Amino acid sequence: MPFYNAVAAKAPNKYAERASLQSARIYYFDLKDYAKAEIYFAQLKTLATQQENRIEAMRGLLRCQYRSQQFKEAVGNAQDILLEKGAATDDKMIANLIVAKNAQANNQLDQATSTYKAVVALGKSEYSAEAQYRLAEILFLQAKYSDAEKAAFDVIKKVGSYEYWVTKSYLLLGDIYFKTNDLFNAEATFKSVSENTTVTELKDEASSKLAQVIAEKDKTNKVANPQ
Repeated sequence: MPFYNAVAAKAPNKYAERASLQSARIYYFDLKDYAKAEIYFAQLKTLATQQENRIEAMRGLLRCQYRSQQFKEAVGNAQDILLEKGAATDDKMIANLIVAKNAQANNQLDQATSTYKAVVALGKSEYSAEAQYRLAEILFLQAKYSDAEKAAFDVIKKVGSYEYWVTKSYLLLGDIYFKTNDLFNAEATFKSVSENTTVTELKDEASSKLAQVIAEKDKTNKVANPQ
């Protein structure tokens, strides 16, 4: 590792492209150090003379930025990948997903919706599972609660192998019920998630939301039945 890094640090030289590639691969695949892998994939992208290395640099950089949720910074590279004829379907999925997530973060919901749909159209994967969830989430943000409910159930039916996004969809259903004052179904949904999910962060989220629903029920009961 130190020797590849040393060669890459002296770029430009005739070995720097290969050294950057090896450093990036080791940091990404072996050490799981995505921040450092990003540095070397970015350098490789500027140095690459071989098309296959340029594609790998763009692909690796995109995945590092996706893992660190740097969607704004990743958009340019994502758009570069979408223009590449040699880009694989998986590359196009993650690239479109990043563009869509950045648009959603900027409240450009129409653009986000069309780009999430492009991800879904490319086939089934964890990326398309997230895209389907985000489409339901956007409908919720637009206060289209009936459509959001239908879309959330569609996610549950279609992406059953991706527990995280199925569970997120149940949480979204709970949010819809809570927002529309259906406290009975909101409580049942959050309670079910808190008791059954194996995803710790979602279990905690469900428990927190369940407490909010119970507090709202207690407040409503006190108004309806004053002592």
